[in-house]
Amino acid sequence: MNTITKVILATTLLSTTSFSYANDYKTTIEYRHEYRDGTNRHGDRIKAFLDTGKNIGFELDARYNNDQLNTMFDGMTMNGSEFAAFYYKKLTDNIMGIGGLSLDFTPDGLVYVPYARLNYRFDNGIRLQGRYKWKFWDYNQQNINKENYVSKIQEVDFWLGYNTNNWDYQYELQIWKEMEGNALPQFDNKDTNYLHNFRLMYTYKTAEGTMWRPFVEVGNVSQSRYTDNRQTRYRMGIKYTW
Repeated sequence: MNTITKVILATTLLSTTSFSYANDYKTTIEYRHEYRDGTNRHGDRIKAFLDTGKNIGFELDARYNNDQLNTMFDGMTMNGSEFAAFYYKKLTDNIMGIGGLSLDFTPDGLVYVPYARLNYRFDNGIRLQGRYKWKFWDYNQQNINKENYVSKIQEVDFWLGYNTNNWDYQYELQIWKEMEGNALPQFDNKDTNYLHNFRLMYTYKTAEGTMWRPFVEVGNVSQSRYTDNRQTRYRMGIKYTW
């Protein structure tokens, strides 16, 4: 059994066990693989999502990187995991409000990520979504002068989506800024960064009511903190909901 098979089985078992009590509601397991053409790196993520049906939801994911260039599913190491809990409320027939907190367990330490999100859906299938979040590192990092600092990042995310029949189209824009003056740069020796991402997803619903949703994504992301080089990020994955 190769490394990726062990990783998928272990993480899926953990996620399913953690959320097994809630199968009367809605549970989603997602697997995603990505490749970045600038750094020639592959990576994988397993994610579990639980909607309790009582305005409270939970998410758990695990991330894995390939240490070797241009190598898939071999020499993989865990790059962190994240647990999120959130509360959502339908404000009107078309507006949903969400507030939550994520705990990102990185190899170096813990990152706290509180956030607020607002989703608006038009009757014609178009949707607009926005999210504001903070990222607080609880461990010291060092800048180029070997000075310690604790990173604090503010981020704003936007989504524009459209759903028609079984197809879903979504564009995403993320913009963030490092708030600590002596921190490492985020991109091109500046304290800000951004990314673009487009996703195409297809939904297949079974007679039992479960859903399979394969998807592909193409994104534009930074390659270095110190140059203006950017790279294309390719992703493909699948969600299963029951």
